[in-house]
Amino acid sequence: MIKKFNFLIERTAYVVFVLGVICGALMTTLIFISTLMRYLGGYPLRFSDELAGLLFLSLTFLCLPHVLDKGRHIRIEILMNLVPAPAARIMDAVGTLTLIAFCLIFAIEAWSFMGFSYAINSRTDISSLLLWPWMAIMPFSMLLCLLVQLRHGISQPLSEKNPAEDIH
Repeated sequence: MIKKFNFLIERTAYVVFVLGVICGALMTTLIFISTLMRYLGGYPLRFSDELAGLLFLSLTFLCLPHVLDKGRHIRIEILMNLVPAPAARIMDAVGTLTLIAFCLIFAIEAWSFMGFSYAINSRTDISSLLLWPWMAIMPFSMLLCLLVQLRHGISQPLSEKNPAEDIH
């Protein structure tokens, strides 16, 4: 049962990551086309700024769970390397508990904000895109981050790569 849970969370985080990457590619394409239209056609796409912002939100929040799962998020390890191993484990646990609290509070607040947006039928100014579906990505992402952390227990996931490999 636990293996199935782990597999499901890992696969879900990966699929959501791929969707985030697709949003990033769409955002880049949209900005490129809008720039071309501005300089070659005289005017950009009307809705490009709004949609690019929403795609950036999607890129950011959809990629978080997979990055957390693979331990590839930003860390400040200088203190962890300076203290003895038992203190480093305590610091890791405090960091994990902080992450859990942050994700939980953020998910609750984002859900409330999304619900309000749904209730008032909030839309973007220029293109009238509904905002609540885009806002739903935030609590979904934070809840998935919570499940990813639950999958790893009280310690933060470690990167499978050597940090020196990133410097090229």
